[in-house]
Amino acid sequence: MNVTDSAAKVRLEQLTGLRFFAALLVFGVHFRWDTSGDFVKTIAEQGYVGVSFFFILSGFVLTQSYKTRILAGTMSFRDYFLLRIARLTPLHFLTGLPFLYFSIMQVEAIYSEEFSVIKTVLNLTYLQSWIPVSSIYFSLNAPSWSLSDEMFFYVCFFGLVAFSPRKLVAVTLGLGVVVFVSALLVQVFLGDVIFFGKYPFSHWLFYVFPGFRILEFLVGMVLHEVWRRGVRLPGAVQPLSYLLLFLAMWLAPDVPDPFRYSLFYLPVITLFFYAHLTEGAALTRVFATRPLVLLGNASFAFYLVHQPSLHLMNIFLRPSIPADIVFFPVSLCITAAFSIFLYRIYEMPAERALKSWVKGKRSAQTPNEATS
Repeated sequence: MNVTDSAAKVRLEQLTGLRFFAALLVFGVHFRWDTSGDFVKTIAEQGYVGVSFFFILSGFVLTQSYKTRILAGTMSFRDYFLLRIARLTPLHFLTGLPFLYFSIMQVEAIYSEEFSVIKTVLNLTYLQSWIPVSSIYFSLNAPSWSLSDEMFFYVCFFGLVAFSPRKLVAVTLGLGVVVFVSALLVQVFLGDVIFFGKYPFSHWLFYVFPGFRILEFLVGMVLHEVWRRGVRLPGAVQPLSYLLLFLAMWLAPDVPDPFRYSLFYLPVITLFFYAHLTEGAALTRVFATRPLVLLGNASFAFYLVHQPSLHLMNIFLRPSIPADIVFFPVSLCITAAFSIFLYRIYEMPAERALKSWVKGKRSAQTPNEATS
């Protein structure tokens, strides 16, 4: 059995557990820190680096799951794309509909954005991140902007898998140079200029724009090629990767926004991700435990519900629990419990039903072809 065959059979459950850690970082960004010190607030405000982890993970996992079948011709683009839609759409629609209702009914105490057909259509068709207007790319359930990016990655992936490792590295480095030059030009000539919405143009271009954020997805694909060849880091690198990550989060406020939103975190989060691919290391075993794997499986639901959940708890629960040191774990536990419930009762059954339908249609068209 060659290295590729061996790699395809490996279960990387620690990456599932790590998904919850990444979602927890994003949770910290949207938590309203009232009574904590500057250090905690500074670190927490940089938690959006968790999205970079998700994008790298996406490139790695899709390569692991689909590359062999796509290159062998046993999976068409139609089947592949429908399976990816089945992964995102049930939760995306479910978490977006309440915001649609609140905007139509003008329930400003919960959701202040006015109803717009254009914004709704763009959001529900995963196109909102292409529009450099914050009220559009943060429309309905704001965290869903990243799903627009992911959908773009999915489309590109079907062609990217055919690239040789050398060409894939070249494309990744080339895009990195484009992002660097763009960040330099924006910093020098535009700075914090706001063209539309509430945020500077640099916020959209380097944090939201799918054409630049695919860089992290490409890094995930390259890392899979390195991992497939058997390259591993020493276990001691794992704790070091945490120190470097939190040090970067502490220093990040002094970094100009175009670079902080794009390239600043990329080396650190890449090292952090790859360090956890080392089999047998202590933290690898921790994140592969059943409780963390469950939380990791529910992390997509957690990611999509955490911001509205925090908003509601700030309205109804926060007045009676003012201290951050108490309210943070309480709100985290409530959100996590609801996410697990949503994952088991709705997300998993809906995704399975949609994927079974896709596979059933495929089997009907190609009865002699095995699918998985």
